Amino acid sequence: MAINTIIQLGAHRAKTCKTRFGNVTVTAPPPSKAMVQHNVKASTQALERVTKRLAKAGVRLYAKKDVPLYSLDSDNPDVMIRKLNGKVERGSFIDGAFNAEAR
Repeated sequence: MAINTIIQLGAHRAKTCKTRFGNVTVTAPPPSKAMVQHNVKASTQALERVTKRLAKAGVRLYAKKDVPLYSLDSDNPDVMIRKLNGKVERGSFIDGAFNAEAR
């Protein structure tokens, strides 16, 4: 592993900051105020972009042939709704199998 280091003897020591990541400590000069302001602005813009996408609730599941989609009835959480091949049925699971309610 090659390590590139510049050592200037007699140079005056600049103020440094230490940041620790687990077992690694990084020592470097602190960022300028302009750099901090730039990064705050960039992170705020990134947060605004991601917030729009995260605010959209739910996950979209696409129906496939012979694959049932189950959801809970919003009025009665004891009742399941099964959508299978265009047919919608209400029922419940008994012994691991879906049993449709008779209407």
